[in-house]
Parts: sequence; C-alpha cells; structure tokens
Amino acid sequence: MRWLAWLAAVPSVALAASWPETPVPAETQVSSVAKRIVYNGMDMHASVFDSREHSADILAFYRKAWGDKVVVNKMGGSQVIAHREGDYFTTVEVADVGDGSKGKIGVVDLATAPKHPELGKGFAQPEGTKVFNDIAYPDDPVPARTVAMSNGLSAGQNVEYFREHLLADGWKAADDNRCASTSCVLSYERGSGKMTMVVVQDRDDHSQIVINVQDPNGVTP
Repeated sequence: MRWLAWLAAVPSVALAASWPETPVPAETQVSSVAKRIVYNGMDMHASVFDSREHSADILAFYRKAWGDKVVVNKMGGSQVIAHREGDYFTTVEVADVGDGSKGKIGVVDLATAPKHPELGKGFAQPEGTKVFNDIAYPDDPVPARTVAMSNGLSAGQNVEYFREHLLADGWKAADDNRCASTSCVLSYERGSGKMTMVVVQDRDDHSQIVINVQDPNGVTP
C-alpha cells in the first residue's frame, strides 16, 4: 500500500490527451524532444531525462510500475526496458552518468503503423540497400528527417552513387565535405534546404549511411 501511494504521487510525463502517461521517479528532470515525431511511419512522442538515481534504480522503478509486462535488453552502455499498453509501446533507455543517470523515453502509437511502410521513400538508394530507420520531425521550426540505411558497397561507391543522384535532383555540394579512406561526411544544399550525409564502411566492406535533411518546405514524403 505504501508503494501504491508513492507511485501515485510521483510526477508523470503527459504526452497527449489520449496517450498514456509514463511515470518517472521523483526528482527526475524531463524535457520533451519534439512536438511530433514520425518513427518508421508511426506517430511517436519522445523525451529525455536526468535523474539522481542510477540506472539499476530506474529499471527497478519501471519493473514495479509495469509489473511482469516488460522486456529488458542491454544496448551498448545503456539498459533498455520496454512495455506495451494497448496500442502504445513505451521504451526507456538509461545509462549511468556521474552520480546519477541520463535517459530517453519513447512512446509509439502502434495503431498508426502503415500496412505497407516505405522507409526511405523519396531518397535514391543503391540496389541491395536496407533502410532500418526513417524518423521525421514535421512540426519542428525547421522540419527535419533522418534516414539510416546499410548496404554492401564501400564508402567510396556510396559517395559516388549519392553524389550523382543528388546533383541530378538539384542538390549542390557544400564546401565542408570531408572524406577519409573508409568514411565521409558530406553536406549538400538545395534552396533553403540542407542535407548532411555520413557514410562509414566497416571491416566487412559494408557501409552504414545516415542522411539528415532540414527543409522549411517540409520533409515528410
């Protein structure tokens, strides 16, 4: 009973009128990331937090709040705990920092998932490329979109492919492009729009490509 009373008193992250509230431990500072996020075609709300608690305490808090309806995984130096409530899927990623911890909270509305998602729609892609993340921020002051993909081409082959297609699509290379033997950071401009592309080749000669676009005219296809 004492636990239930304490849980009811802690602050919560209010996401929207119809969205569930994500409880957070006491003395936790929470900040919203964006007004609206479209994550792989689904509506998403996200926030970040700073806490005086360590990551183990944060995980314990959510285990008690959500009971046995959780999945916990380790991702790099962070711990991720996930929970589903109806159509909403919540993940909390947390890592120890100094005397406390920092983390991220993401809530995805699964009901908005498209039947046939087209991740990376509107972006030219080399054959055999797999797009694994397509995240848009359509309501930001300058709408932004980040697309992450991978393929079996070298960094140099990817750079040549995207350079050819971007130039044909009206993008012009900026002055601060930088390349090493297995990586490149490229910048392009088109009107008031800006694009940054990072290409990194791994030891297996596969490449990871992350493209970020900011355009006042909108970026959601």
